[in-house]
Amino acid sequence: MPDVSPLLSLRPLLLAALCVLLFWLALRLFRQGLLGRVGQLGKLLLFGAVFGFYVLTVVLTAMGGAPWGRWLALPQPSLRTLMLAALLLLGWLMVRAVPFPMPYWLGFILSSPVRRLLAPPEASLHRLALGPEMRVVEVGCGTGVLACAVAQRVLPSGIVFAVDIQPQMIARTERRSARLGLENVTTFVAPAEKLPFEIFDADLVLFAQVLGEIPDRVAALKEARRVLKPGGILAISEALVDPHYRFRNDVQRLARQAGFEPLAVEGSLLNYTATFRKPAPKQPLGYVPRFG
Repeated sequence: MPDVSPLLSLRPLLLAALCVLLFWLALRLFRQGLLGRVGQLGKLLLFGAVFGFYVLTVVLTAMGGAPWGRWLALPQPSLRTLMLAALLLLGWLMVRAVPFPMPYWLGFILSSPVRRLLAPPEASLHRLALGPEMRVVEVGCGTGVLACAVAQRVLPSGIVFAVDIQPQMIARTERRSARLGLENVTTFVAPAEKLPFEIFDADLVLFAQVLGEIPDRVAALKEARRVLKPGGILAISEALVDPHYRFRNDVQRLARQAGFEPLAVEGSLLNYTATFRKPAPKQPLGYVPRFG
């Protein structure tokens, strides 16, 4: 009879490799969901897989126990744990209720690997029709991660106006653009409700995970409408991991109140981008009605 002890000694390594593979696949699937690339068929398959796993666990448990039952047997939470969870939930609800910008000392999160996984900037870029010579305004630019990526895509003659209410964030945006050698990023310190420039020909105004941080959202969107040229695009991106996340029906309602026409919503509940158009004037510019 052959000696199988060498194979048995490899069993822990094989199990570890299998766990790593499953974890990697789960992260990839989660990222695709955040990017909004899991279609209806993918969602149906995911639901079927989870439901099938549940049914299989029930059947095997009735037959004497599922092999993974002890892994899924979680200890009963203590009163202290429940209180901590309740406090965390309360804190999250309070953050949602009170609009305020992300503190500048947390700006490192915007360029961290965690942010790139949970709220990938390329998801917003993928949904924007960017091209050379475009004039883009980003409201709430933060540390300039998205503004600089947009600036690279509108070269050679496009320009990005990066606006943020915190001077520290603007300083980081300027350092990032200088490090990348970008000369087409112009920065401004100003609130979203009063943009500090008198331009009326912007092609695109972008709000990326920032609309919920603005106290007067309708006023901010009206400012975006003011600086857009007729037919210009407003793009609002939201990610579920953001404490100030706004649902798409709320975003669409606010945009309609500000005078925009809806275009499309791309992505999923986890990460989506809603686009709107500034309507063209009903009369040509310079038209003066006659009386009598």
